[in-house]
Amino acid sequence: MDFKEHLRKYLKEDEIDKLIASFSEKEHKGFYLNDNKLSKAKLLELFPNVKPHPIVPNGYLFDQDEYKLGKLVYHELGAYYIQDPSAMLVAHYLEPKPEQLILDLCAAPGGKSVMTSLLMKNSGQLVSNDLSKSRANILLQNVERMGLGNVAVTSYDFKQIYSQLFEKFDGIILDAPCSGSGMFRKMDEMKNDWTYEKVLKNAAIQKDLILMCYSMLKPGGTLMYSTCSYSYEEDEEVIEYLLSKTTAKLEYIEDFKGFYRSEKYPETIHLFPHKFIGEGHYIAKIKKPGKLETSYDENFFVSRKELSKGKTPQISYFRLHKNLPQSLTQHALRPGLFLETKIGDKTIPSHHYSHYENSLRSIGLTKEELIKYLAGESLIKNNLKEGYYFVSYLGMNVGVAHYVNGTLKNLYPKGLRRFFDINNSF
Repeated sequence: MDFKEHLRKYLKEDEIDKLIASFSEKEHKGFYLNDNKLSKAKLLELFPNVKPHPIVPNGYLFDQDEYKLGKLVYHELGAYYIQDPSAMLVAHYLEPKPEQLILDLCAAPGGKSVMTSLLMKNSGQLVSNDLSKSRANILLQNVERMGLGNVAVTSYDFKQIYSQLFEKFDGIILDAPCSGSGMFRKMDEMKNDWTYEKVLKNAAIQKDLILMCYSMLKPGGTLMYSTCSYSYEEDEEVIEYLLSKTTAKLEYIEDFKGFYRSEKYPETIHLFPHKFIGEGHYIAKIKKPGKLETSYDENFFVSRKELSKGKTPQISYFRLHKNLPQSLTQHALRPGLFLETKIGDKTIPSHHYSHYENSLRSIGLTKEELIKYLAGESLIKNNLKEGYYFVSYLGMNVGVAHYVNGTLKNLYPKGLRRFFDINNSF
């Protein structure tokens, strides 16, 4: 069955033609502002032609021919996260609250986790997981870059541990692995790789995942199911499967011009590129009957003992806002906010912590110094006390440096170091 034919399951011919025609149009780009680092006023001063997202506060649209936002230093500093405007609606409609425990099951590269964490005001606890270790490491880099303080990054096969997490989470995001037709405009390889057999294979996986997620959801909790697929089999049929197997109820997503709703489940929405600015998404908001009870937890601390590259014993310290089960923290890539590492009598603040903290006690850098620092160079400074410092630019922390004998020795992670052009990076 070809792509157009399989869409006839729920779309009329003229709708299919408009959808397919949109694949050759220019891609829509968006970003989510991290207002912990950059104010809206400063954002609009830097980029006066960005447009507000029609639904999402702190969401913006931009023309990639005008602003190369991914290549600027502000991206490196975590001032914003570039994200598809359609995808932003998932975390927005989840409505996560401070003090909640949230799971993002298939989280990499991290857009929905970033939004969820920021909406939680760096309180509560978000568990951001991706089965792929390599993708989870990219997720971890984005958590650090954005300075998120309430995220545990994991790379688990939840099929092995979900039975230990029965009704544990206040909210869950399942952005399920799918055939990827919503990526056709962005990636030609997705279009060339599409088959109906791939749709059916993913639909079977999605049905298992959504039942697993529902079992981990507290009574009264919210499960957001989303795909970047236009296939009825991966969207409405997965919802139909969940409803037939559980007590789940659909919650109507508020109406907005540009949403497409199928006849079977009008509570859910399709975001088509020819109707809504973005690259395409299907979103369902699912509730588990009951009253949601969220408990307040004090901060918890986790330490890990290991050997440094020089084989010296070291202890790393992490902070969590919720006392997570051992099944989530034991082998987590990052069990919480990475605070510091102790090696002998030295206590070294982490790069992650530098991006989380405010810049009140940091050393401000000029443009020229910032470019040198991001490239891994040391900086000459006078009249400082020996020790470890955060360095910042425009009130945004960049990283950590060690001041010794008039020199700020660079501790910017080697894997992140790169050269920025002073004429094209600001």
